[in-house]
Parts: sequence; structure tokens; C-alpha cells
Amino acid sequence: MINLHVRSYRDRMAGYRRVLEARSPETTLDRLRELAGDEIRPVRLWTARNPRTPADALARLLQDADESVQGNALLHTGTPGTALEWLADEEETQYGFCHFSCRSLIVHHPNTPGPLRRRLLDAGACSCPNWCGGRIPFRHQTEQK
Repeated sequence: MINLHVRSYRDRMAGYRRVLEARSPETTLDRLRELAGDEIRPVRLWTARNPRTPADALARLLQDADESVQGNALLHTGTPGTALEWLADEEETQYGFCHFSCRSLIVHHPNTPGPLRRRLLDAGACSCPNWCGGRIPFRHQTEQK
């Protein structure tokens, strides 16, 4: 039997308002921290995309069970190095050296600690041409326009 939980109109609108909060540049840092733990996936997704989301909330979102939320937190330039180390270790434990999905991004993240970057480069996480060598970090979100 399929368990379908149908939300009421009121619940859906409350969730929609939280998505708008998560997207807003005016949302307070404390509120973004709260939204990082929201039960509704789009709220967490947009919290991970908000340029103002604090590092501790991004670290929480990087550990989210939803891969889309986790991926957006990984791409955020504010994600702390300790959280990136955790994710790199998790992926290495799960896949060893045959799969570098997250680590190929972590090696280029601007907050990756030097020792982790060297470890990932030695393991082959950077598949860029020889000129990169993991030295090309993500560009800041405002520079990508």
C-alpha cells in the first residue's frame, strides 16, 4: 500500500512562504539556519542556494539525505572546509578511488583545505587538463553573470 500524505492548502502555502524566505537575500542568518532543517525539500534546496546562508547551515545541508540539496550545498562558495572534508571522506569510504563525483568538485572548491586538495589530486579527483591541477576554484556567484 502506498502511503500518500496530502498536505492541506494551508500547509502548502506555509511551505511556499518558507521557500520564498529561503530565496530572499533579506532573510536573517538565524532564520536561514532554521530553514536548513525544514521538512520540505524545496525549502532546504533554496536555503542551500541562498548566497547569505551561513557556513554552519551549509555544513548541515551538505549532510542532507537528499542528493539535490547536498549538491547545491557543495556548489555554494561559503561551504566550510571541515564539511568538505567530511563529504570527501564519506565518498571515499563508499566508493574508494573508482568514483569521484563529489570529490571532483571538492578539489576545485575555494574552501578546500590544502592537505585535502593535495590528497584529492594525488588520488586523481581532478580530471581537468594538465594546466588546472585543482588550482581553478569555483567562481563567486556574482562573478558568473
